[in-house]
Amino acid sequence: MNEKKHYLQIDILKGLAILAVIVLHTIPGNLVRNPLSIFTVYQAVPIFFVIMGLNAAMSFKRHNYLTLDKMYNKNYIKSRFERLFYPFIVIFILSGVFGILLQKSLYIGILNILGYLPLSGPGNYFISIAFQFVFVFPLLYYLYKKNPNLILILSFVLSFVFEMVANQIPVLENNSYLYKACILRYFFIIALGIWAADNFDINNLRTILKRKFIIIGLIVSVVYMITVSVFNWNLTYFQPAWQPQTVLSFFYPLIICLVGLRYLPSSAGKISSLMGFIGKASYHIFLVQILFFGAGISMAPIIGKLGLQHIYNLYLLGIMALIGNILILVMLGSLFFILENKIRKRRKCDKN
Repeated sequence: MNEKKHYLQIDILKGLAILAVIVLHTIPGNLVRNPLSIFTVYQAVPIFFVIMGLNAAMSFKRHNYLTLDKMYNKNYIKSRFERLFYPFIVIFILSGVFGILLQKSLYIGILNILGYLPLSGPGNYFISIAFQFVFVFPLLYYLYKKNPNLILILSFVLSFVFEMVANQIPVLENNSYLYKACILRYFFIIALGIWAADNFDINNLRTILKRKFIIIGLIVSVVYMITVSVFNWNLTYFQPAWQPQTVLSFFYPLIICLVGLRYLPSSAGKISSLMGFIGKASYHIFLVQILFFGAGISMAPIIGKLGLQHIYNLYLLGIMALIGNILILVMLGSLFFILENKIRKRRKCDKN
């Protein structure tokens, strides 16, 4: 891919992914493992990791970073960390305030250092991994450039072994936060994002689909996801809670990203511009939805208290709650994104 070009498709993919996150955290728990959910909204976070690897690799290529000292330069660490930390600290404080006001149980401990909010909510682990990504990615990229094929294999093995070992270690088993928030789970899919930055021609999707390891990997991922979601089959040595989203399924979200890059709009229109903006604000929206759902402010119980079930059927009420959650979270997250950007620009002006 052309590292000097801005791809609107990437922003749209991020926009669609954050909407999928909201859908996933709104629908009833019994629908999360539904095959339709597994093959659609459940892929939101893996898609984010493909894009993170892809974007970071393109940035390093654009800056011609070839050595570790250049990759771990002050500007890289500072800019990446600030983009993550400043919005996070706002939500961190608000989560404590909301927890006190709503009389919720708050967590204050060692996990806060890793990004765990005092009043946590669904998807909190992603923020912890995003912080780890800042420090781990340059090393992964450096090693990948030395030997791409070897690093793809090793990253797959590392993620696979971690999944097996995690089920045997007390602090990691039973879907613990330390397990969910460990970047080793997603090493392979991040490496696939780097590979896509190096090998994907956005105008020629067929060349990628002709590669044997991509086709074999996609077949393995689809078959694995079907057996887990349709036939309720689980790998004995993997943690049950995350079986639909393990290293064995990662070729599927990779293909979703590549197809999206090829066929999603590349030029700005009303809808594509809106989705692109939502994609740019996706991190802020993600933070807001953690707080929103963690505080129990979902539209579903609110609509339920209105007694509308006597007027509308439950499916319609569910759709209303979903639309309400999407509109509220996108608006709040976008406003947060706009305000934070304005403050950041003002700070830069004051320094200059």
